[in-house]
Amino acid sequence: MALDRPVHLTAFERIIAYTPIHALWAGQEWVIVFFVLSGLVLSLAASKGQPFDAASYYPRRLVRLYIPVWAAVVLAAFAHVAVSHHAVRGATPWLNSHSVSLSLGRTAHDLTLIFGAGDGSLTTVLWSLKWEVLFSLLLPAYLLAAQKLNPILLTCASLLVILLGGSGYTHYMPVFMLGVVLAYSRPWITQHLTRTRALILLPVSFCLLSGDWWMPSERLGITLVAVGAAGMVACGMVPGHFSRVLDNKPFQLVGSRSFSLYLVHEPLLVALAFALGGTPSLPLLLLVAIPLIALVTEVFYRVVERPAHRLARMVAARPLPAVS
Repeated sequence: MALDRPVHLTAFERIIAYTPIHALWAGQEWVIVFFVLSGLVLSLAASKGQPFDAASYYPRRLVRLYIPVWAAVVLAAFAHVAVSHHAVRGATPWLNSHSVSLSLGRTAHDLTLIFGAGDGSLTTVLWSLKWEVLFSLLLPAYLLAAQKLNPILLTCASLLVILLGGSGYTHYMPVFMLGVVLAYSRPWITQHLTRTRALILLPVSFCLLSGDWWMPSERLGITLVAVGAAGMVACGMVPGHFSRVLDNKPFQLVGSRSFSLYLVHEPLLVALAFALGGTPSLPLLLLVAIPLIALVTEVFYRVVERPAHRLARMVAARPLPAVS
């Protein structure tokens, strides 16, 4: 017997689901934005002419990614044990998808970030970290392509792969290239993308970011999302109202803790929903979840992520042992 009740959307729910407002809460679309940002940030130094130092880059990058993830998996496992995750009649399909037994094999997959991470076991947010790790490992190839190929050609090729591809690799890996192209095109962007043009591009990009629901093809939808993500990041590179808003202390504070927030929010939200019976009212769930997630995020950042950053810098600065 099916445990899930039919979903009947109210008028308000239809508005937030099937209009550009959809982009405000669409998690996967904002992950695409972060993929573009990763491509931009990791390639900025090379785009300015600094040589790529693999001996320093790889230890630093892997430590910064894996230590917080491992800690987040431990937190998710603890939440799974502390609160029974069993299917509840009438609960949402998303919540009931977390009603899986704790498995050593699934946990090991999550810890690797490569083999099936985030497949619905402990915390599904890890699906995006798989692509982050793969991009981090392949960064030299991305930099080489950006150095050798025309940026317009590279952008068109990346979007074409997204449009014609049919797997996660072709959907997500080219998105990082859009960020790399932005890094190498930064002088041109800051010169030609004026404040006025950015004010026009920003709402257009925001609408494209929600393009997956109104396009007839999923592939075309994710392609438009990638274009919108790149456009929004480009707008943030231009001095103006949007960049000043992003430079405000509240945005900087949230941005510095965004990785910790991303890692801890789902296990806590799921555990709370199950603890409240599986079908809590949204106001009650948010009333409890928001302060709890904010508190755990801050603790996680101070105890796990920030020390991981320090360790990453130490590991990257340590000279390699001489080979006799």
